[in-house]
Amino acid sequence: MKISLADFKERFHDLLLRFLWRQWSALGVAGHSDKKDSWMIDPEALLLFSTVIARLDARLFDEILDWLLKNGSWINLQRLTRLQEERELGDPFILAPIASYLSGDSAHKKWEILTQKALSATGNSKPLFPGVPVLGNVDETFLKWGWQRGSIKPRQLSQSPQMDQPATFLLKLRSLFGRQSRADVIAWLLSHESGHPAEIARQLSYFPRSIQVVLNELALSGHIYAARSGREKHFAIRHEEWRFLITWDTPEPSAYPQWIQWGILFRVLRRFYDLLEQPNLKTMSPSLQAIEIKRALDVASLVKAGLPAHLTHPPSNTGPEFFGKCVHDLEKLIG
Repeated sequence: MKISLADFKERFHDLLLRFLWRQWSALGVAGHSDKKDSWMIDPEALLLFSTVIARLDARLFDEILDWLLKNGSWINLQRLTRLQEERELGDPFILAPIASYLSGDSAHKKWEILTQKALSATGNSKPLFPGVPVLGNVDETFLKWGWQRGSIKPRQLSQSPQMDQPATFLLKLRSLFGRQSRADVIAWLLSHESGHPAEIARQLSYFPRSIQVVLNELALSGHIYAARSGREKHFAIRHEEWRFLITWDTPEPSAYPQWIQWGILFRVLRRFYDLLEQPNLKTMSPSLQAIEIKRALDVASLVKAGLPAHLTHPPSNTGPEFFGKCVHDLEKLIG
């Protein structure tokens, strides 16, 4: 398959949007996808990534707002903030008006905290959705933050997350154990053989000390086990004791949902997205384009995130054939 750089950019955008629709539909957004993933979704990382990519699709953006109005309490705002700061995920100047919009509902007053570190716009505003003209009244909440968009009219079609699928496994545990770090820790342990508190905290984007406290408390139950390896203490869970949580068809009785480090994956995809938005990319030679794209599509990080990153294009490939093979690789990763 041979395609141009312009076609490659268009197909990459389409791939990202299909991926986001599939993720949000699994959480209860009014949409449909024929494919069901075997990994558990990270709602905080997904929301942050969506603040950038969902601007390419006004309907998706507004369906996410609709979902947040109904289900925003599932979002851990403390963890969302840490993910944004540590992983450099999302756009704070998009997240702020989203939070301001939600905090207008008495059920979501706590979202106001996300507006405190961002400054409202003082200069000219610009369209929230590139290439989409604003028809009718302009939404005042988004305009305050420098974004032009039409009035928001929630369709109220979003559903509560259905807890009988791998994608919502983390939310299932939050419904059982609370919407703080305890549920996230158990989800991590069920997806791994064992782990050290510092590593678990790093992957979950919580403070190491708080995770250490949670793990010690969980160990008192007798269902989480601790063992020392030198000076370090590692924690594990007996997976067979928790099989009752698997309420979907799976080829293996103990097959818990796949753990993906979404913060790493979304950071790579964002870097790749930003590269394709640079006007000078199309003026580069085919060989230099290939070098920049390979550098942005950080294979080592994708493997670290938990994805089987296999590149099909040899190092010598450039031009239309190179772009075609990149599309093939990306579709295998998140398609």
